[in-house]
Amino acid sequence: MQIVVVGGGAVGLLLASLLQKDHNQMNILVHRETQASELNDKGLQQIDVLQQSHHTYIKASQDFKVFPTDAIWIIAVKYHHLASLQYLLNALPESTPLLFIQNGVKHLQFANNLQQKQIAFSSVEFGAEKLSNSSVAHRGIGKMKIAIGRGDGQPFKEFSQLSDSKLPIEWIENAEQMLIRKALLNCLINSLTTILNVKNGSLITNEHSLILLEQLYKELMSAFPEQQDQLLFEDVLSLCTSTAMNTSSMLTDRLNGRLMEVDAIVGGILEIAQNRGHDLPTLETLYMILMTLQQGGVER
Repeated sequence: MQIVVVGGGAVGLLLASLLQKDHNQMNILVHRETQASELNDKGLQQIDVLQQSHHTYIKASQDFKVFPTDAIWIIAVKYHHLASLQYLLNALPESTPLLFIQNGVKHLQFANNLQQKQIAFSSVEFGAEKLSNSSVAHRGIGKMKIAIGRGDGQPFKEFSQLSDSKLPIEWIENAEQMLIRKALLNCLINSLTTILNVKNGSLITNEHSLILLEQLYKELMSAFPEQQDQLLFEDVLSLCTSTAMNTSSMLTDRLNGRLMEVDAIVGGILEIAQNRGHDLPTLETLYMILMTLQQGGVER
């Protein structure tokens, strides 16, 4: 199976490493020539959850035209970068299968406007940290959930063969509900850790942030009651525990002066809730605080 990963960030690099098997041809499309050269020269290093090092040799390039169009293309960039990929995606044939991995729910509409006949969406629950242009750390084992958005999904079925203990793959029936669940988790953990400037585990070891976390959870469930059986508060606590020493992706962006995914994650949930006739005052307050932090010196 041939795979093209689009995006040289933490998620893209870790997926390229985890999905690389003896019978796979792995490629990665990156934005900067320096990263492409380093990956081609050094290979991709992964530090696994046991702190063991693994090396993978992959083909990296800035030019999408060098990669096979009959491969599965995994779009692993943040939502606000999708617009810059419009030309690339329009240039790919309609037969090219696309798998989108973004936080939030807004990329659903973006994907629905594309010409490709086979489109899937993924929600990943593992922890990843980019260490350099050619190295990534696996910070916590978690599922890669996949749901078909368009087509019969046949090209993506080969992913079942790649499921293992380091990257368990689970098939989900409803793509929108899968993405909403992940977005709700991100609203709970990413927003609070970013504002409080703490690691994930601190949300449940501090009695005050734990109260706030539970209050926010109850508010979200009032607008998304169908998620109550899919996302228990115990699930939120469990994720905070299993990723206790991790820095959330939104906080990482803030600390590095990058544009945060506030609108894609929190804004998307607020928009859906509003369309359902629900006000989320706590989340709305967090959204305004995050937007204030973002406008206070973020490099775009």
